[in-house]
Amino acid sequence: MTTNAPNIEDEAIVWEENPSHWNQAGSYFLGGLLIAAFGLGLILILITYLKIRYTRYRLSNQRLIISRGIFSRSMETIELYRIKDLQYHASFWQRMVGIGNIVLISSDKSNPQIGLIGFVDSSNKFHQIRSLVESARIKRGVREIDQNDRIE
Repeated sequence: MTTNAPNIEDEAIVWEENPSHWNQAGSYFLGGLLIAAFGLGLILILITYLKIRYTRYRLSNQRLIISRGIFSRSMETIELYRIKDLQYHASFWQRMVGIGNIVLISSDKSNPQIGLIGFVDSSNKFHQIRSLVESARIKRGVREIDQNDRIE
């Protein structure tokens, strides 16, 4: 019996990184103001830093793995062949500092929409993810059929 399922040994990490701190510049600025005003801003800055530091995105040729958490860890995975659509957005401020956001819309029941927020070189990562999704769908033989498609 043969299957189309890819082997775990065939999995290769394409990139791995944390979100950019630029995306949280407002929190850092507010923290700086609160330090000057009340001395409490250091806590806000520390929480923001740790939240970004302990969020890790790992993309392989088969799946996306998101791990989060400072004291307790949680891990989400999404198989690339389940991704149905990708969206890219970079606000004026994000474009000024070279970051952007990618949203993945999938058929996965537990994670129908995943946001990859504040990535450096996000436009290239967007195209890279799109290419890997297409390859994974072809490798698995996945086809999408819309309700409005006519079968003749």
